[in-house]
Amino acid sequence: MKKGFGILMSLVLFLGIVLVQLPKTADASSYQKVVVRGSLSPLDWGSDNNPLTMQQDGTWKSNPIPLTGGSKLEFKYVRDDQWMDGSNLEFTPPQTGSYVFVFHPDDERKVDINLLEGKGKVTLNVTVPKSTPDWANVTVGTSLNGFNYSVTSLKKAGDQKYSIQLTGEPGQSFIYFYALGDEKYKEVRSEPRKAVFTEAGETVNDEVEKWSGVPVAKSVTHNFNYKPFIPNHKENVMVKTTVEHYGQVNKGGIYFTADGSTPEGKRGIAKNGTFVPMYAVSKTSLGDGLYKSVLSGTIPKQKDSTRIKYKIDVWNTAGEGSQFADTNSIQSADATEFAYYVDDYKSPEWAKNASIYHIFVDRFMDGNPKNNEPVDPNLSYDERLKGWMGGDLQGVKDKIDYIKDLGVNTIWISPIYKGPYSHGYHPADFMKIDPRFGNNKLMKEIIKEAHKKGMKVVYDLVPNHTSIQHPFFQDALKNGTNSPYYNWYTFTKWPTDYKTFYGVTELPELNNDNPATRSYMMNKVVPFWLNDLGFDGFRLDYAKGPSYSFWVDFRHTVKKLKPNAFIYGEVWDSREKINTYSGKLDGALDFPMQGALLDVFAKGQSMNELSDAIRLNQKTYNSEYVMGTVLDNHDMPRFLFESGGDVNKLKQAAAAQFTLPGAPIIYYGTEVGLSQSKDHNKVDEWKDRYFREMMPWDKAHQNASIKQYYKKLIKLRNDEPALRTGKYKEWYSDDQVIIYERSNKHDRFLVVLNNGSEEKVTLKKSFDDKNDLVLKNVWNKKDVIQPGKKDDLTIVSKAGSVQIFEVVKDKKSTKKKAS
Repeated sequence: MKKGFGILMSLVLFLGIVLVQLPKTADASSYQKVVVRGSLSPLDWGSDNNPLTMQQDGTWKSNPIPLTGGSKLEFKYVRDDQWMDGSNLEFTPPQTGSYVFVFHPDDERKVDINLLEGKGKVTLNVTVPKSTPDWANVTVGTSLNGFNYSVTSLKKAGDQKYSIQLTGEPGQSFIYFYALGDEKYKEVRSEPRKAVFTEAGETVNDEVEKWSGVPVAKSVTHNFNYKPFIPNHKENVMVKTTVEHYGQVNKGGIYFTADGSTPEGKRGIAKNGTFVPMYAVSKTSLGDGLYKSVLSGTIPKQKDSTRIKYKIDVWNTAGEGSQFADTNSIQSADATEFAYYVDDYKSPEWAKNASIYHIFVDRFMDGNPKNNEPVDPNLSYDERLKGWMGGDLQGVKDKIDYIKDLGVNTIWISPIYKGPYSHGYHPADFMKIDPRFGNNKLMKEIIKEAHKKGMKVVYDLVPNHTSIQHPFFQDALKNGTNSPYYNWYTFTKWPTDYKTFYGVTELPELNNDNPATRSYMMNKVVPFWLNDLGFDGFRLDYAKGPSYSFWVDFRHTVKKLKPNAFIYGEVWDSREKINTYSGKLDGALDFPMQGALLDVFAKGQSMNELSDAIRLNQKTYNSEYVMGTVLDNHDMPRFLFESGGDVNKLKQAAAAQFTLPGAPIIYYGTEVGLSQSKDHNKVDEWKDRYFREMMPWDKAHQNASIKQYYKKLIKLRNDEPALRTGKYKEWYSDDQVIIYERSNKHDRFLVVLNNGSEEKVTLKKSFDDKNDLVLKNVWNKKDVIQPGKKDDLTIVSKAGSVQIFEVVKDKKSTKKKAS
């Protein structure tokens, strides 16, 4: 994900923590502090600048917070420095103004946000055409809500009459249009209407002559409801859609293609692709004349490596028009394009066995001072951290032996695109390496050298957005609709308003559903990094951005070019959302697990949280989906800093990371004790500068104990297949101890982790039915445990310890090792 400059960038830094926290057990009545954090200024994800005050009724209220109307806000409450559980809450302000947030400790996920009314008032009364269905949602899009036609609804005031009162400051004017819940159902009118707030209250009487379209249903929702989710060539795919409707909806259908092209059709007639009918399988009353119908249809089985694209619409045979899922558009061209990949889904074997070293190039090693950015000698170290620090590809090449010596087998290279910032996440050219990093020749040499040493190299691809400096965007800014790149982006009001990554104006989002844009990414960008330079796969920045249809094409393209390439995504969200990319990607970064490892080891919370996280992972993720586990990375505080500098806590977390399922990822420097020179919480901007400090190459500044521990862990994992790809089974967990097993048909290992005081744990007899097993500590030959006199197995887990045992038949036995 793009990060790295100013306060705007801070909003993304804590998103992972925001999304992955598990429920806390603190007594709500005992909270000492509650703050709200969020995605839109003046809220942010990293500060306590927006505190709430406890009220007599037990709720907590914020001071008035100014918000921009029409922009979706993601937010969460933080109580006593602990994030509330669950995914982000969402709220779209119906108009620009100041809002008071109300937190309910007994119902934490309640969205209670109230607009402070201004002294001025305007009442809008409107008469709508007779063609308007009684159930239609009449709305108003205004300059106060960014012309968002879905957030400000009018109330029915009579036959064909609707009304709403808006508030603002006296003398303030605004312009507006009416619609039926969406811009595509906007009134047909060339010029906007206008009104002015007055203290006495202005009343405006309007009449809509015609709508640009009328909806068929209240909503048509598919949301990728198809089974099986990852079909193979033997399986038909059942597709379902849910329709909420007042009037009659008695027909539906699927338009699909199997050649990667975009399906088109309407009311049962396919213009591109094949039509499959959908039939109602249920209809239930929701009250007040509203019904919910579920329609189902079947896409026939297809051969492996087939990209299925499809759209769904519903209609009433006695009426006109139709409505598409999930955009609820009335035209096929505006409909959501759903997609899945038919495949015998397998991720690369080397990825399942990977241990990954994450290099942030600018902060790793300065191998060529000649390509360094000039630096003002008067700048302080803290200010320098905002810019270029001199790390480059030559430095990576110079340290290949160091990386190999650690024992890892995969290198992850951060973005090195030509661009304005040292982190590389602002691409100004997708196919040029910034000269401050190096050049193509040097990158090829690194990959070649890594391959010689038995290591793979993956690249950090940024498909979601470009820098504002990118020539494509500059051309679109200059020439508007005459630019060949105009539709490569999404302009809502050219040239000033366009879709961006998290509201950051420097990062216009690519419209990857535009055929020309997608073709460029698939046929130019992907082959350049994969074939021309020789990378072995991609880490995919902000994989949530591009559509699922994009990722279906991406998988198809990558696997055709390099079948054994590994593609894993950054999806900072719930497990369920992360898992929706299985079948399209080979894996993803495991942010929920990162949150659990941080809580349990750095912050000393209950080991049961780790137990729950593992259980939910096992339950949720596809078995072929490779989850990359991290303790920290370039977007979050260093683990060692979060643990208060406690080296033992880092070692414990690393032991868990390297013995649990998934591909462990080491963020450069963690293995030598790199922490932070300052507390990121004490600055309001560029917080991430302290997560990305220079790798300490002077051994006097390295922690040799941590490094040797990492090497020992990596070697153990490399030597024992059971610790990489073996089955997982938990034998015990409580607040401070967890005991789990990793095993395959040849080997068994028992891992005992303790983040509290010494504890004696007796395993149930089922662990050793025959009473002939012995536990031998893999690092301490004197530490051998045999069943006790009562045929049980007792383990003494010392305070803050890590114990890894090999399970053998008896003290003298030898075993045939797995290859």
